[in-house]
Amino acid sequence: MTLLNEHEITEGLARLDDWEWDRERHEIRRTVKMPDFMSGIHLVTAVAHAAEQVNHHPDIDIRYNKITFHQTTHAAHGLTRHDMRIAARIDRLVADALPRG
Repeated sequence: MTLLNEHEITEGLARLDDWEWDRERHEIRRTVKMPDFMSGIHLVTAVAHAAEQVNHHPDIDIRYNKITFHQTTHAAHGLTRHDMRIAARIDRLVADALPRG
């Protein structure tokens, strides 16, 4: 797996919603506030299914209705194109899960 360079990471982040780059941890992350605990759990379940399909899994932190997704490629010790792809998929799942309004 090829690590993304700084330019590629910056370009990738520009196409994502509300993701931050933690250079020290070699990851991107996004925190989402859901309406309640159960809607957060449903989102996590949807993300888990999507991650299983591509065999690339985020680290997920659940704090009541706040869900934080941490994305990196552990085997490569940094960010790869797979991280940007699953982050984009997470963005679509978040958009589907949040109430419209």
